[in-house]
Amino acid sequence: MTALATSGSGSDANTPQPQSPRAALQALWNSVMTPRRANIALWAVLLAALPPITERAMPHLFTSGKLQTLDVAACFAVAALALNVLVGYAGQMSLGHAAFMGVGAFTSGLIVGRYGLSMAVGVPAAALFGGIVALLLGIPALRLRGLYLAITTIAFGVALQLSILRIPWISGGNAGVVLPRRVAGNLQLIDNADWLAVLLVVLLVVWLLDTNVMRSKVGRAFRAIREDEGVAQSFAVNVVTYKLTAFVISGALAGVAGALYGHTIGQANSDPFSYELSLQLIIMVVVGGLGSRSGVVAAAFFFQVFPAVMPAWFNGYQVPIGAALLMYTVARHPDGLAGALREARERREMRRMRGGAGDDDDEDIEERGRLPKLPALPRPSTLPPRPEVAGGTVLSARNVSVRFGGLQAVDDVSLDVPRGRIVGLIGPNGAGKTTLFNALSGHIRPQRGEITFMGQDVSDLAPHRRAALGMSRSFQLIGLAKSMTVLDNMLLAQHVLGRYDIGSALAYLPRTARVERELTERAHQAIAALGFERFTDTPVRSLSHGQQRIVELGCLLVTDPELLMLDEPSAGMSPGAAENLAVRLRELRDEQARTVLLIEHNIPLVLDVCDEIYVLNSGAVLASGPTETIARRPEVIGAYFGEAVPA
Repeated sequence: MTALATSGSGSDANTPQPQSPRAALQALWNSVMTPRRANIALWAVLLAALPPITERAMPHLFTSGKLQTLDVAACFAVAALALNVLVGYAGQMSLGHAAFMGVGAFTSGLIVGRYGLSMAVGVPAAALFGGIVALLLGIPALRLRGLYLAITTIAFGVALQLSILRIPWISGGNAGVVLPRRVAGNLQLIDNADWLAVLLVVLLVVWLLDTNVMRSKVGRAFRAIREDEGVAQSFAVNVVTYKLTAFVISGALAGVAGALYGHTIGQANSDPFSYELSLQLIIMVVVGGLGSRSGVVAAAFFFQVFPAVMPAWFNGYQVPIGAALLMYTVARHPDGLAGALREARERREMRRMRGGAGDDDDEDIEERGRLPKLPALPRPSTLPPRPEVAGGTVLSARNVSVRFGGLQAVDDVSLDVPRGRIVGLIGPNGAGKTTLFNALSGHIRPQRGEITFMGQDVSDLAPHRRAALGMSRSFQLIGLAKSMTVLDNMLLAQHVLGRYDIGSALAYLPRTARVERELTERAHQAIAALGFERFTDTPVRSLSHGQQRIVELGCLLVTDPELLMLDEPSAGMSPGAAENLAVRLRELRDEQARTVLLIEHNIPLVLDVCDEIYVLNSGAVLASGPTETIARRPEVIGAYFGEAVPA
């Protein structure tokens, strides 16, 4: 048979032979069990097997009380991770998070204890109700910021503890509800070691969900919001939606933690879920490190296990020690102990880079003025073709006025930005240039006027929606998330291209992974075009001012926007770098057909690159017209230049 098969016609010889069942199963296994999934499965097996094996092999090592201490620590680690999503990642303060744990505990208690169902029903229901309550609280609360948001969450926590959780049909009054560890029917997990195995596996699942969020566009949006909401909006991030998303995810995970805690101690009433527990969670997150997954989990275990292993005289000193650690952390390491370790690594990395070859990059950019060519990437396939606009005008403003109290910052301003041109916006300090920029990009709502972008009226659109349409802007003080790396900022700038939903991000489905690979490849292309490959994983805050400005320009271009709005791009640059910036701006216009609206105090730069100029004075347009004539108009000379520009 083999001889006949190999000696047949050419077409028969080239026909693929069917795989054996064993080979087919092996191929299926390799496609399903990736190295990451294999590692996750291994960790799950270890966490599930280690506590029971340890207890049975060394029965005197862990008493039942010590095992319950570890059980409680695992529950609080889940709760701390939940709070870290909101406070550490998204930067939204909550001082009443124990209330969500209470919601989860009572939900699972009613389902498992009162109605006799399994924890497999009770714990997911706790997540659901925790998320719903967080949504209901978040809709009005997230209109607030800072101290007002913190006060609102405290009030919510106190009201829930002293009122709602004491309603008789929910909790039976002060008695609370019983939470047995029911698996199914009469089968229960009585042994604390077996229960610890379950808790550690749940902690692993929460850890993985947290990891999935933070390596997706959702996590990048959270971190950008924490740093600067205006910058996040300029990258097309819907700040309100993502704040609410952080609140819901955090509330759902806190509900899980509360249910697990209730099943750990066997019952739940309103007393444990007070503001004191909320403050303990805050301490865990701050001391462990805002935004540090491993640091938060380590802090949760430390604050629960450490008192248990200390002598009896230590009882009562836990709160002062926790307060002392909190004050030390805030004073010396605001990003927590994990942040201190990260900063030490960054300092070593910067010393290594500065000691290696090419350490004159700062000098090249700041002093020699060698700005790299800006990236010219192909238009992303996920974006529609660039539309034609009537009259070739990309941006048009008509009679825009902005007033702050008694100050008329922008007064009846009209302007047009034609496609493929560089339009300058100049004027003395306080003339209203940046205010007009903010009105055009949606960060300020004008009292009067109409703004049209690509033929569409965008006067009522939020900043993130204007950015999604292709209106890309920079900021005077560098519009980047400076604690994030250069690569992460390039990925954040492509937020509009990440076309997958939040559920897909949580599960990190294959489609999500494919989109993230495409975005990462495009980001690396942009970084390579800038010549910044060795700074790929460097936090932006570690770069010089000139390097940060170059990264910002690269981020603006990575999604092929319709309009670049540059707010004083040469600010902080040396004369050589500013001169070279003029070359790069002309390249954007002449080689890439970019449209640019430019605010700039560097008049030689403006006269060099701009096709048209609008001059603002006291919030109104003083003059407008072609560059070659505008600087010679007497009113412009008197109001801005001070003297005639030589011919």
